[in-house]
Parts: sequence; C-alpha cells; structure tokens
Amino acid sequence: TTITTTDWNADPNAPEVELTVEGSSATLDFFVKCFIYEKFKEGDKAKLTFINCLKYSFNSMNDEGYYMGQYRYKYTDLPWGEFYKLDTNWETDFPKRQTTLTDMTDKSNLNHYIFFFKDNTFECIAENYHLEFYSNS
Repeated sequence: TTITTTDWNADPNAPEVELTVEGSSATLDFFVKCFIYEKFKEGDKAKLTFINCLKYSFNSMNDEGYYMGQYRYKYTDLPWGEFYKLDTNWETDFPKRQTTLTDMTDKSNLNHYIFFFKDNTFECIAENYHLEFYSNS
C-alpha cells in the first residue's frame, strides 16, 4: 500500500467532489487543502483523472462511518483522508456496488486506488492516474 498524498490533499472539510466519466476515464474534481500546503491558496482545486479505468465505486462512506468500522478496511490500516494505491487482489477485494466502464482483456497493468473524502469514498481499478492543480478564481 502506497500513500500518494504526500505534498497535497483534498480539503478535509468541504472538498465538494465532482465525478465525471468520459469513455474509460473517471475524473474527480475537488478543492485542495490549502492551510497546510503553501503552494495552494483558498479556492484552488485538483483534477484527478484515472486512465483506462475498468470500474469504480463512488459511495457515501464518510469519516464517521469509517471510524465506526462500517467499511471493509480499518482506519488503523488505512488512515482516513488520504489517497492510496493499494496492493490487493482487486478481483475479490472491491465494493459490491460498482460501475464498470470498459471491458479489458489485458488486466495485468491495472492498479487498485482508493481516496477517502469527507463525505464519500472513491475506489477504482485503473491503469494509472493523472493529477493537475488549477485555480478556481
């Protein structure tokens, strides 16, 4: 398991996550945490695009439910509020409620990602991701 939010993260209070799906790409737009990282100012956003996304789950698991043990991972294993690349057998370890975007014959290059937002959890199986930041003003 690799944590990918080392020098950036989503706003922990009001990320206002928006999901857009185009073809086999799933994109999350959200406000970034500006009060810890100096390179961001209030209102800055991130666009996180998952490329060649096989499937995803964007569910309503929030921080309170997670800490009460209502998800299949424990907060002691995966602390809330971070973006991870997981080392799992995603064929069996994935939420039951999911959306499939494409049918891939070669699944060898796919990775399991999970991002815990304040009011949602996003999980996907994708080849890679692209991250960009932009000012919302």
